[in-house]
Amino acid sequence: MKRKKTWMILVILTGIFVGAQGTTAYQTAFNLRQNKVRVGYNHTEIEEEFPAPSPIPGNRDEEFVKKVQINNRTSQAEGGSVDCYVQVSLGYSNSDIGNAVTLKNLDEVHWKKEQDGFYYYKEILKEGETTAPLFTGFFIEESKIKKEYLEYLKNFEIQVYEESIQASPFKDYQSAWAHYQDWV
Repeated sequence: MKRKKTWMILVILTGIFVGAQGTTAYQTAFNLRQNKVRVGYNHTEIEEEFPAPSPIPGNRDEEFVKKVQINNRTSQAEGGSVDCYVQVSLGYSNSDIGNAVTLKNLDEVHWKKEQDGFYYYKEILKEGETTAPLFTGFFIEESKIKKEYLEYLKNFEIQVYEESIQASPFKDYQSAWAHYQDWV
């Protein structure tokens, strides 16, 4: 009986040993593969064209060059950019002088000014492309400026701010930006 018990224990231990080896081999076998999925990102920049040195406003009836566009940059080091929608806002270093600004050649075909004050580029800005210019210059009507602000003309600036949002999976710029506003 003792022999039978020893024999049974030996068979059970051999079964456990053989089973454990197969399971261990199965659980440790693997192939290494590189994940080729990259995260998309928006890499947009403001492109402005204006004379250097900047002209000093103050000459009556003078038009100033300032061409504003947005570029969707491509950078191979970062894996490339994604198609996106763009919005731009304009600020003025002096709001009283800003009220006297008239933008020249304001593009209302490709851009739309919404109630929130932003100009929205209606089309998808594809990787490597540049928007149509929002405007190409400006004019300051000095007669609309209060006299106490005329001295600030020499330091007047139009500040351009832009944001972009990934175009996919949205059908148009309104739905893309509405989705963004839901998250803010």
